Formats: sequence, structure tokens, C-alpha cells
Amino acid sequence: MTKTTELYVAVNTLTFCLHDEDGNEVLNKDGTTKEYYLTYKANKGLDWFVEGLEPTDLEELPND
Repeated sequence: MTKTTELYVAVNTLTFCLHDEDGNEVLNKDGTTKEYYLTYKANKGLDWFVEGLEPTDLEELPND
């Protein structure tokens, strides 16, 4: 009998976007949403962000 390995959810990549007061996102020249990374090391971990999530809550991204 094969032993199943318990899996946990973690944050892999986190990006941010900007929008105006009407909800219009800042766009790249090609019309896609401009994405940003943090410019500093956050002093608070993001463990709380995934707390309570299970692997069954995730959908695998297509492998292009």
C-alpha cells in the first residue's frame, strides 16, 4: 500500500496592480494589466493568506 503525502498550500508568486478610484487598472502599452512586485521585504509573513486553504481549493494553471 502506498503512503500518501500530506500537501500544504503556500504562496509562490504574488503581484499587485494599481487602479484609479473608478476601478480602471493601469495598463501596459499592449493593453494588459501592469503588474508590480513589492520593492521591500515585508516584515509580516503571508502565512495568514493561505490559512485554511486546502489543495482541493486550487486549480492548476495550464502548462503553456
